[in-house]
Amino acid sequence: MFVVNFLLIDKPFKAFEDNTEIKVLEEDDPEVDITSSFDANIDAQAAPGAPGVGGAGGVGGSGGESVVRAAEELDDREKVFPALSTVDVDYDGFAIDHIESDQLTLEEICVKFRNYLAKEEKLYFELDTIRFFISALGTSHFMILEGLSGTGKSSLPRYFAKFINAEVLFIPVQATWRDKTNLIGFFNEFSKTYTESEFLIKLYKANYNPDVPYFFVLDEMNISRVEYYFADFLSVLEYPEEDWKLKIMQLPYNFIPPAKLEEGIIQIPNNSYFVGTANKDDSTFTITDKVYDRAISIDFDNRNDAFTVNEEVSTITIGNSYLQSLYKNAQSEDANRMNEADFAKFTKITDYIYQQFDLTFGNRILNQIENLVPIFVACGGTKEDALDFLLSRKVIYKLEGRFEEYVKGALKELLALIEKTYGASVLKRSEKTIQSLMRRL
Repeated sequence: MFVVNFLLIDKPFKAFEDNTEIKVLEEDDPEVDITSSFDANIDAQAAPGAPGVGGAGGVGGSGGESVVRAAEELDDREKVFPALSTVDVDYDGFAIDHIESDQLTLEEICVKFRNYLAKEEKLYFELDTIRFFISALGTSHFMILEGLSGTGKSSLPRYFAKFINAEVLFIPVQATWRDKTNLIGFFNEFSKTYTESEFLIKLYKANYNPDVPYFFVLDEMNISRVEYYFADFLSVLEYPEEDWKLKIMQLPYNFIPPAKLEEGIIQIPNNSYFVGTANKDDSTFTITDKVYDRAISIDFDNRNDAFTVNEEVSTITIGNSYLQSLYKNAQSEDANRMNEADFAKFTKITDYIYQQFDLTFGNRILNQIENLVPIFVACGGTKEDALDFLLSRKVIYKLEGRFEEYVKGALKELLALIEKTYGASVLKRSEKTIQSLMRRL
């Protein structure tokens, strides 16, 4: 080969036999359809598996063009999407719009759930932890439970689903996860079928049961980088609910997909809640601010003491529409909402943090404050506790790892300002976080 290449070094490359006629077509040649070549490129880029698109490349296929070519030869939807098609048959194309709910207030739900956990499951939580968990569901559809192993992070969503007669799916996150195909599956160009994940099937069923809450628990979610496999969800959940749509794959024009997969897109319904559990050890990745800001995170940093429940406990039935109505009613109550005086006091603290540490938060966190505070109050809590929770988890925690000389003195001043504005031990979570930071300096 070396000799051949050396002898032909000044000759043009020939990929054809000698008797092959190579015809060069000009742009204005009537035989040339320039638009067809552009369409092919666009289809190749849009297909799952295309390089740089975040599709199934490296998992179920070798590139966009081959996926498009395979898609053009797709068989019936029962063969391409067997599990999703079976769901269509089971529901006969009709969604179950409404279920009867027990008429309970948010405060009653919190108390009953805490007692149920203690008496039936031997799990003990502070009442405020239960309040934050239930309030978070009305604030964001993405929640992170993090802290020490064995403190009940995974058990909380599991037993809440059991308590209210909801659906729950546990997905153990793997260290090898790199894109969304690890969650929602991928198109296999060799078998010309879609490899349907359990997550995708459950999400598809959620569209048929809009009044049943569905909990998707990503267990040990930070064993891989959350931004890798959950990026599409982080972005989509920022949109209005009607735009919570996720592209599964590019379908050919003549292919009839499953009923709830129109144009290869699945709707993330309002009854879907995503809960991630995260441990803090050397085997996990740090969760970035981008992820934290989009979620409501609850820290489990200690074990709680056991207590006795004398009253009878039992499961209840709560439909998603009823749960959402409780949240909306709580947010509409003026007594529950932040007023001007509340914002003025809170702004003193946040302004100081911005001036001293150059830390601030945007409209996303302000919206979370306006949404969570009234729900937490309706759950039986106080505005101060809700603000304390958000201040410590959304702002002060970002000072972790700051070791500049001025930091310790500024933290002392911040602690004094909090006590002067709200009183000693009112914002106890924030005070505890600040004191912990100061001990490390």
